[in-house]
Amino acid sequence: MSGLGSAAAHFDPQRLKLARQLQGITRTEVARRADLTPASVSQFESGTHTPRPATLARLALALSVPAGFLAGSGQPTLLPDVQDSFFRSLRRTTKRDREQATALAGLAAELVRSVEQRVTLPPFDDLGLHLDPDNPPEAAEAAASVVRERWGIPADRPVENVVRVLERHGIVVFRTALIDNDQTSDTVDAFSWTSGPRPLVMLGTAKNVYERSRLDAAHELGHILLHAADPEPANKQLEQQAQRFGSAFIAPAELITDGWPTGRLDWRQLQRLRTEVGLSLAALLYRGRDLGLLDAAGYTSAMKYLSARGWRRQEPGPRPAPERPLLITQALGLLAEHDITLEDLAGQAQLIAAGQLRDRLGLHAPGLRVTI
Repeated sequence: MSGLGSAAAHFDPQRLKLARQLQGITRTEVARRADLTPASVSQFESGTHTPRPATLARLALALSVPAGFLAGSGQPTLLPDVQDSFFRSLRRTTKRDREQATALAGLAAELVRSVEQRVTLPPFDDLGLHLDPDNPPEAAEAAASVVRERWGIPADRPVENVVRVLERHGIVVFRTALIDNDQTSDTVDAFSWTSGPRPLVMLGTAKNVYERSRLDAAHELGHILLHAADPEPANKQLEQQAQRFGSAFIAPAELITDGWPTGRLDWRQLQRLRTEVGLSLAALLYRGRDLGLLDAAGYTSAMKYLSARGWRRQEPGPRPAPERPLLITQALGLLAEHDITLEDLAGQAQLIAAGQLRDRLGLHAPGLRVTI
């Protein structure tokens, strides 16, 4: 059987949906590009009809994927559902953006599954914690202390590298443009998915801010450890818990209290605290309010000062590069030492081309050896 004939015979409707969502386009647009009717594309995607080889070739061309991608690898396609993912807001994000971001997570999960068939990654350290929406934010602060203690993070120090801690404990992290217009949009900063083979955190690149990316990663860790049993995107209470967990995980209350200015708010001292703990000035003010170091009026006044100085857009002081995920890059480097390339993985798992994988998932060139 020819390559196209084999792909058509093993056509996977979920792979067609994944390819479409990766492009961020509608079924109508797929139909236009492939010279088909929207109804036929819907039937292919729902699995009620199977495309002929020539039609499959047109679909693959329209979606910029190899024909084999639409056949899948023989394993269930990993395609996260928005309802199983943790998005901060459903009002600020369009359906297209959410679907494109989750499709990217699906592609990442497919790659991770292929890597794990050859490399042993750290096991996911599920601590058995859980918070309900009606638990107060203070419960998330206490949970952060439990996690730090069980993971051996000294109580008197901030977390040095949040992404590395996640990776050491079996959570795979990617940092990449989550949607096509990620360089100009703030609609999807980060999200996580806990229903796949292992937890996955997707960090966006639009803001390119060290402190914000650290808090994003810690925020998603809160969702993974506290809310995985009952995910609910954009739930206000769960989001507040995750944010409180994230800031407390990075910098426990004692660190903030000890470094907080006494008397009048001293911005130079706050800047030193920002550098010490790796939280932004805005996040420090929010944390100070949570811990009773600022009252509501003081917090509002301080935030107005930030805005007036233009620090809500760009804070003063050094701007380190955001933390970089390395777990999958290291695994790819180990495989390369045994003459297994990303091209090999992509071909065996029927994924997109290796160059596209690197671009879409923000992968660095393999060969870099890093101790996780």
